Amino acid sequence: MVFFETLLTVATEKVGEKLLAGIGAKLNPDDVEAFLKQAIAAAKATEPALFFAFQEDGLRGYGRFLNGFFKGRALSELQKPLKENQGCPDVDYLTEALRQEATQHSKLKALDEAKIRPWMQAFVGTYFQATSRALQFQVIRTDYCDQICRVFDDVKFAGIAVDGQDIDRAERLADIFVMPDVQESESERQPVALDRLPEIETETPQQRLLWEQQQAILADRDHSSGRQFSAAELLTDGKTTRAVLLGAPGSGKSTLMSYFAVAGAACHAKEVKHSVGDFQAASTRLPIIIRIRDLARHPDRSILEFIQEFTEKDLVVTRNLTGFFEYYLENGSALILLDGLDEVADVAQRYRVVEKIEAFLGQFDQCPAIITSRPAGYKRDFFRTDEYPHYELQLFDDEKIDTFIEHWYDSRFELQSERERRKTSLRKALQDQPRIKQLARNPLLLTIIALIHRYQAKLPKERHKLYDKAVETLLTTWDSQRELSHHEILEYLELDDLRRLMERLAYWIHCQGGVGDTEGGTLIDRDELVVQLTKYIGEMKQVERHQARAEAKRFLEHIVRDRAGLLSLQGQDRYAFVHKTFQEYLTAMEIRDRQEEGFDVVLEHVEEHLHNPHWEEVLLLLISQQKRNNPAKVLKAILAHDTPYESWLHRNLLFAGNVLGENVPVADGELVRSILQRLMDLEASQSPLVTQTLRSRVLRAIGDLYETAFEQVALTELRDYSTSLDRWRFLEYQGKLAPEKTALELVALLNDSDSNVRYSAAEALGKLGQGLDAVVGGLLNLLNDSDSNVRYSAAEALGKLGQGSDAVVGGLLNLLNDRYSNVRSRAAETLGKLGQGLDAVVGSLLNLLNDSNFLVR
Repeated sequence: MVFFETLLTVATEKVGEKLLAGIGAKLNPDDVEAFLKQAIAAAKATEPALFFAFQEDGLRGYGRFLNGFFKGRALSELQKPLKENQGCPDVDYLTEALRQEATQHSKLKALDEAKIRPWMQAFVGTYFQATSRALQFQVIRTDYCDQICRVFDDVKFAGIAVDGQDIDRAERLADIFVMPDVQESESERQPVALDRLPEIETETPQQRLLWEQQQAILADRDHSSGRQFSAAELLTDGKTTRAVLLGAPGSGKSTLMSYFAVAGAACHAKEVKHSVGDFQAASTRLPIIIRIRDLARHPDRSILEFIQEFTEKDLVVTRNLTGFFEYYLENGSALILLDGLDEVADVAQRYRVVEKIEAFLGQFDQCPAIITSRPAGYKRDFFRTDEYPHYELQLFDDEKIDTFIEHWYDSRFELQSERERRKTSLRKALQDQPRIKQLARNPLLLTIIALIHRYQAKLPKERHKLYDKAVETLLTTWDSQRELSHHEILEYLELDDLRRLMERLAYWIHCQGGVGDTEGGTLIDRDELVVQLTKYIGEMKQVERHQARAEAKRFLEHIVRDRAGLLSLQGQDRYAFVHKTFQEYLTAMEIRDRQEEGFDVVLEHVEEHLHNPHWEEVLLLLISQQKRNNPAKVLKAILAHDTPYESWLHRNLLFAGNVLGENVPVADGELVRSILQRLMDLEASQSPLVTQTLRSRVLRAIGDLYETAFEQVALTELRDYSTSLDRWRFLEYQGKLAPEKTALELVALLNDSDSNVRYSAAEALGKLGQGLDAVVGGLLNLLNDSDSNVRYSAAEALGKLGQGSDAVVGGLLNLLNDRYSNVRSRAAETLGKLGQGLDAVVGSLLNLLNDSNFLVR
């Protein structure tokens, strides 16, 4: 048998390329050579004696004989099935061609001609059937890939509501997609030893859960992280054929699976209207994407039957699919994408689905496969880690957020100036608002933020308006299939009830937690959650307790567990808000709703929780939504609060400044000026008690007034301190409130006769981050300054501005030859930050590897 397999390899070597030359068929040479081997095997089974007539001539001699046959007179006949409407090869012609080829070999002249024809009939029949079948499947593959692109490449934003805009417009996934990173999952984690603190046994379940959460955070810090790499390597790494990918809600699991499917389909669709970038890992395989939740609804169907039905009904492929998927699966030419194991609600059913998936993948073990799930609800015994490496999908870092912004606005506006203006605006909004930047690390929330920015040209200064849109969107996703609206799942709750329910729940949950909570919010045990939901549903819908309890369980089991939304399953029977920000915002909304009982409820919460870090965001979001005289009342209460060591720490004053940064409408102008004057007095103070940390907090509080109703008042007050502050500190404050004006003033200082002034001006422009033409031009001129420190400062500033124009790159390249090593080093570092991979840049940086100074190297 080994001899025969070796013979087939020798006999068909490179023949596939010859047969496909000039034809244009979509088959590849490996396919054709596989068909030839199948045909030879069928012929051998028909007339085995014919294959042993050549034994005295040896394997090499017979290989030459068959190669001569395939590449000689028989070539045009064998090409017929590969051409459109050319039919089957002529058996008589090929029989004669084989006979004549045999006469060229002394050991084969005695071949029995009576046996050649049946041998050739078996060969031709098998070859024609295989090629015809493959070409038929190529046509089906084109239709199938067209539909994969149609369905999975359209990103719809229904439910992300922005007033007065077309919210349902779809976008191309490939246009806005950013490839995420994944991290190798720890194979084993040390369990938290709950018995180490015996006193926990006497506490409430929620207190125990909080302690477990804090222990898990500490345990995560103690474990070394696994290797982190691009998710594209899940398919390009030859060692990885199977993988389980775990990711939090909104982290982009389904988006990544859709992209893999589109990447695999785009190369075979009729009209590729866009590029999938350099990612070609899946291009030679047929993508098969399966929503596990839908698969679980058909327990009596095999996965193959499910795939075919999905293709016919959902993808609307009307051609005969008999044998189509088996063809690619059996050849190892399919990419299997199984999305959302966690969406199978019942644990026992989930195990059955896992068994079905394992059997399916075992049957087609040459095909790569990726299975996704949330960590919550996933058990390590579902798939063995030695056979299925486990990875964790990572949230976006700053670079990926920036790349998303690039893709987002490049696909929105044709006018480049408008694209760049929008990008700069969104980047600055995220930079200036760290809480929103933290949200943006989640791809789903980043998309919501980008949509709001796109329609409104900027993010609202009032964060509560942004959070309101995001909450509205996440609530709507719970009813994406209109099952809530039509009472197909819930009996009493309407979609409009969910926001009020989430507000009440958020307040209760927030009261259970503390500063040790993760960004995902406070974890709540399922049983306690059911108790609270039962209480709230009973009060809201005026139903009996048993009815409310049943509704609470339906809500958790069929809405929260199965769908991305505000509240999500975060662990085995543990729930939390998808991000702590939403817990805080909804808590503030609950307090505001209680204001119907009187304004004192706001003052009571300020009095009780002021300077508690767990409540800081709640109070800011609550106060920012007050109207008329209420903001001034709250500010006066804050300033008068009995805070220990206030005369040293100034926490009341700083928090009042933070309230102004929320753009809260304060009618009392004198109160605003008084707060600003007291803040600036701290900055100007010479007291040793005013630390650098305190001054930085004052600068941040003043800077947050940019683009608020208090911006001009702050600028007016600042001018009164122009003589009390250091020149550069004054410009730093002014730069926060009037960045463009300050940038132009600094540009004028770039021409100062004092090199120290030029150095400081360049440094300040780098920090200011205003990439105006005048700024870039002025810094470019400084690259030729006579003072090496000034050249150094200008190069560093250009790097911070991220300016990578030809002129900037050329100027930095010249600095690589500077006589001073610190300048060369800074120029090289800046070129690295700009990421310009031009040949000249790479060559010059390579030369620096031989630099005399080791710091430069």
